[in-house]
Amino acid sequence: MSRRVQRSLRPRAAAAAAESETFDALRARIKDRYDTLSPHLQRLARYALEDPNRFALETIIAIAERAQVQPSTLIRFAKEFGYTGFSQMQQVFKLRLIEGGPAYRERAYRHRKRLEGQAADNPVAVLAEFADASALCLERLKETVQPAAFEQALAMLGAAQQIYVIGQRRAFPIAAYVAYGMTRLEYRCTLFDFVGGMVPQQAATLHGDDLLVAVAFAEYTPAVVDIVRDAHIRGVPILAITDVPSSPLARYSTLSFLVDDMDVHRFRPIAGAICLVQALMIALGATRER
Repeated sequence: MSRRVQRSLRPRAAAAAAESETFDALRARIKDRYDTLSPHLQRLARYALEDPNRFALETIIAIAERAQVQPSTLIRFAKEFGYTGFSQMQQVFKLRLIEGGPAYRERAYRHRKRLEGQAADNPVAVLAEFADASALCLERLKETVQPAAFEQALAMLGAAQQIYVIGQRRAFPIAAYVAYGMTRLEYRCTLFDFVGGMVPQQAATLHGDDLLVAVAFAEYTPAVVDIVRDAHIRGVPILAITDVPSSPLARYSTLSFLVDDMDVHRFRPIAGAICLVQALMIALGATRER
């Protein structure tokens, strides 16, 4: 076979492979090639991995506006991964909605649309919608937290010489509750609250027999990510509570829980994370008493 014929067959082979690709496989390819992409394509990659629901359901113009790129960049992004166009790539994200928890993802999208529509016209209705969205996060929590991971988290908390907790912005109340619960259980626990600007110096005291509990959601606070990365490099065990697999906390942690990934409003629910933390505290207390 001539080289010219081989070259002409390559796009067809890539397109054929793309047609049968699963979302997990595509996500892995995007993560593997992320560092080699241009800045605009990296922006799209982050958007696709952090909010796959919107990526699946919105128009190319709406996605381009949210990601602050030109619509043609989405076509270039799809072709970069062997797809004939953006619609073919988007189909993989749509199949994820059908195959992977449709009740959760479709209901999450509907909640967001209703919440956005009712916020101005009927503020009281926001309470019901946001409560339903939080309940949906709790349902998701029961489905996704594996017993082995929960038991591993208990073991990490129980074995730590000293527990340090960090979280800012939306994650701060969750981090504060971890510190509260561990102190109530009479474990040695320190909350990095950033008062006085001494967190980097405090984090430098972490040792291999300590535990860092880190909480962060998109947009991830750079200072928190820096502390987690530094602890990872120094071999400190890290228990993370975050939202999506592409989160930097998930990348650097020893064990991570993915919760509250539903995008219903700029004030996203924290019900799943709070419930997870409370369950860990109660189980840890019961385990120690036994």
